[in-house]
Amino acid sequence: MLQHEILPDSSCSVERSFEILGGAWTFLVLREAVFENVVQFDNFQSNLGIARESLKRVLNRLVRNGVMYHRPLAPGGLRKGYFLTEQGRDLLPALVAALNWGEVWASEGPTPERLTHKQCGRALEQAVVCSHCHVPVDPRDVSFTSKIRNRSKGREKFAKMRYVEQTLLERQRPSSIARTMATIGDPWSFLIIRECFYGIRRFDAFQQRLSIASNILTARLKRLLAAGVLRTQPVADQPHLSEYRLTEKGMALYAVPLTIIAWGDKWLAGTNGPPLILTHKRCGHVFSAELRCRSCDVGITLDDVEYQALA
Repeated sequence: MLQHEILPDSSCSVERSFEILGGAWTFLVLREAVFENVVQFDNFQSNLGIARESLKRVLNRLVRNGVMYHRPLAPGGLRKGYFLTEQGRDLLPALVAALNWGEVWASEGPTPERLTHKQCGRALEQAVVCSHCHVPVDPRDVSFTSKIRNRSKGREKFAKMRYVEQTLLERQRPSSIARTMATIGDPWSFLIIRECFYGIRRFDAFQQRLSIASNILTARLKRLLAAGVLRTQPVADQPHLSEYRLTEKGMALYAVPLTIIAWGDKWLAGTNGPPLILTHKRCGHVFSAELRCRSCDVGITLDDVEYQALA
């Protein structure tokens, strides 16, 4: 488990990352852009079955924050498309982490999509590793120090990012990424999971640190319990109270927020530098997430990946 305490601040790159990427539809739009090279609004809409207004909000947010840019499909043309920037292409590790978790922990039959490494032809499994020792990351092997001092004042921007049922996310086709996002794919669930990795366990502590309304927090915790990501147990010295603990299924989610945090540190931290310094206790080095093929021990970029929808 992550060791040390953190008081999140909405101006830091951690919070900014979740503001930009929070929302299940965002990950599915990125899946279409990153893996399927979709650029046209109508194709995003028909491939996902997403409401047009919802899609417009997602795409505008990604353009506004530098993940995509909007330009004519052809020089001088009137029709425009949405294209990934380098910042957007660099979200590959987060998508791979979401796909890997969905394959292992949210499987409902045959794998609905596959990522393979073109060089060796093997599936990319447990591909998020420590950049120094190339070992898949385990939250129990990571500690951190924090530069963050101020608690968030609330997140009005999250109000429009609603929880989306899995049946809607998979309306057009089954997807491991969709199944992961159905579990943690709204910003509040992401942030609750993040706090669990920081060692937060009590309802009042979640509420204080996240500035979240009690009814929203109650609903999200119930959903995470039902999904098997969290469990409750009595507090040791106050058995009439309960605390929330990550299950093994929940612990396995670690690569998803970790890759998002790493992306935010790289693209959003600015001159202040990363707000969190992670240390991999196993090798003793500063931890940086890397996408690596574990079959042939080679670093992976988007050009090295072949995606296939199987259903």
